[in-house]
Amino acid sequence: MEPRDRESRDLDKQKIYAEGVRALVEANAPFLVGGGFALYSYLGRWRTTKDVDLFIQADDLHTVLHILMRAGFQCEITDTAWLAKARKADACIDIIFCSYNGLFPVDKGWFENARRAMVLGLPVKIVGPEEIIASKSFVAARDRFDGADISWLIRATALKLDWSRIEGLMRDHWQVLLWQLLHFLYVFPSERHLLPTALMGRLIGALGNEITADDYEPLVCRGPMLDPRLYQAEIVVRGAADPRPRKNLVPEDAPYLADEELEAELVEEPPPAELVAEGS
Repeated sequence: MEPRDRESRDLDKQKIYAEGVRALVEANAPFLVGGGFALYSYLGRWRTTKDVDLFIQADDLHTVLHILMRAGFQCEITDTAWLAKARKADACIDIIFCSYNGLFPVDKGWFENARRAMVLGLPVKIVGPEEIIASKSFVAARDRFDGADISWLIRATALKLDWSRIEGLMRDHWQVLLWQLLHFLYVFPSERHLLPTALMGRLIGALGNEITADDYEPLVCRGPMLDPRLYQAEIVVRGAADPRPRKNLVPEDAPYLADEELEAELVEEPPPAELVAEGS
């Protein structure tokens, strides 16, 4: 595809993304913008993105899908543990209510920590940098690694980051946080002063304790937390427990209705007021 054609196609997609976001804004639906659009708000530099990521609480999923359907999108629940999609033409909106590994369900805290920004010409809230860093820390599959996004985000926001919040989000997965901070140190050694020295000290101390511990560990493979495919043999063949705390957060995908039936259903069962109280 020629650059001019690609640029025209991207503009067409952004118009469709704006239609979906505008429908949610006008309906006062609670959502946060993440992904490439949120990164652009923090970094001031654009990277190509194939879709737009919207983050919601699982309880709000069907309300959000109904709004997007009324705006002309075709919707599906792709995975009841974390993801739905809304499509129009060749544009796709990812609607995310948990990290793919089940570790970070979107909750009220995400909305309380959100930032205000203009996205696609619309006033919205974007995912806080702490949640972006924590969730992207586990995107480390063979075909995708988000460590670069994390490093750029730390470089841009380090002095304002709530490191205690990040540490709390990572909980028992402190090794992954240490790994990402060391990745930053390797990439930007001249910016090492941006790293939280007290947190680094705690993490390195914990690493020393773990390496020298002689406690017996049952067969464990945490690989699926980072890549759900490459480590599957360890789960299937050797019998290690799947470490992912995944669970169905929404009901199974019910058949969606035609516009006239949908409108009737929405009249009979309007969304509760508390579902639209946040995120505007």
